[in-house]
Formats: sequence, structure tokens, C-alpha cells
Amino acid sequence: MLGAALIVVSGVYIYSRTRSGSDATEFIYSVPEENLGGHLGRAAVAVPPAPFTGERPIPLEQKAPDVAGFAGLYPGNLLNPKYWSEPEWAGSDPFGGPTIPDGFIPVLSTDLFRDFDPSLDATGMRIPAINVNSSVVELAILDLGNQRAYQTPDNTVGHIPQTSSPGQQGSGWFFAHLESYIAGEGSIFRRLPEITELIKQDPVDVFITTDDVEFVYRVTGTSQVHEDDLKLFSADDAQIVLVTCWPSRVYDQRVLVDATLVAYRPL
Repeated sequence: MLGAALIVVSGVYIYSRTRSGSDATEFIYSVPEENLGGHLGRAAVAVPPAPFTGERPIPLEQKAPDVAGFAGLYPGNLLNPKYWSEPEWAGSDPFGGPTIPDGFIPVLSTDLFRDFDPSLDATGMRIPAINVNSSVVELAILDLGNQRAYQTPDNTVGHIPQTSSPGQQGSGWFFAHLESYIAGEGSIFRRLPEITELIKQDPVDVFITTDDVEFVYRVTGTSQVHEDDLKLFSADDAQIVLVTCWPSRVYDQRVLVDATLVAYRPL
């Protein structure tokens, strides 16, 4: 009986191993450049109504198509992302609800802040869209003799200490487990791979707290790379990168989620 179970488990693992990486293209998505400003809350400007002239309106059947009016009614930066490809079928769904969460101060990701300590480490992370609510710790560097590695996060989100702190220019890198059946180190980022599809429908926000401020980062894209091809990089503005292993049972790929700073509030 045990032998049969081992054969089944081995077969599932071998099959999963051969399939690993075959879904990489499914995780490649970025918010279209022409919609990025609106997505980050930078271009949500109301279109003023045309002034009333007192002239008698042209009968409906004689009206020429109002291209400019259509653009005013359905500007791409105000559309819910699910309608970007077919604006003529746009419904009444809002663009992710409020552009910036209540109580937060909108900012550009290129801003330099002076009203809080930019050197403070992250202490917590929330991603309401996938039910993440976790503490954050700074990961230690382990000396393995001929090489060095980062400590794995144990039931928490781990921040790579050499990368940017919350609110700073550059990219802050955060790691957490997809699942950890053997070591029991948690499954904080179990639903992180779902974000690729979620951001095609509505914006997904990542909330990161320090001792004196809470930041909002908005997801702009996702990708997948093999573990051997993962290299830490940094951006020119304030961004974060969330990372977890993929796929289940094999874990030789890495799913990456990129997000850009859009707001903050003092605590």
C-alpha cells in the first residue's frame, strides 16, 4: 500500500516537473501604457458638460456620430480595465471604486517625502483582494560556506534588507511562501498568482505599514521566471516586487508582482 502511494506521488511530481514553466505566458501582464496614468490615479479628471446654447437640438435620426463626445464619455483612463478592449460595450462598473482609498494622501511615485522617516523597516502587509494580512520581517543572510543565501520567511512576509524600504525610491523586494507542507513555514502568498487575472478586472492595492506611516502600492504587472533567472533589480521611482514560488509541489519557478506607490497616510 505504501509502495503504491509512493509511486503515485512520484508520478505526480514527475508530471508536474515536466509541466513546470509551461504556463509562464499566463503570468505575463502589464497595465497598458496608455491607461497607466488613470490606473495609478494620476489622470482621473472629470469631463465638463458642454454648455447649453439654447439652440433647438437636431433630431436624433439626423445626428452625425459624435466621436469627440464618445471619447469624453468613455475615456480609457476612466474605464474599468475589463472594458479596455471593447469600450463600446462598457458597463457601469466603476474603475476599482475610489481612485485612492479614503484617508490616504495621493502622491507620485517619484516624490521625495519629508514628513516621515524613510529609513524605517516594513512591519506589516495587507492585500485585501487576496486576503493577505501579515507581519513583515527583515530577512537575514545565511553563510553556507561557499555561498550565501537569504533566510526563508517563517509564517510571515520577508523583506530583502539590501532593497528599498517603504516609501523610498527604488524597488523593495518582498518574499513569502506559496505553501510549505514539510517545513511548516506558512502559505502567506498562496493566492498571489491570482493577481494576474484580478488586475484585468480592477486595480489591486498592496498596503505596507511601518511604525509611523502606511503606504498604498498599486499593482501594475505580473510575470514568471525560472528560479535560476531571478535577479533583483531596482526602479527609478518608488516600487515594490512581491515574489513567491510556483508551481505547487515543484517550486522551481517564481511569480513576480510589480506595484507602484500611489498614496500614504501618517499613523
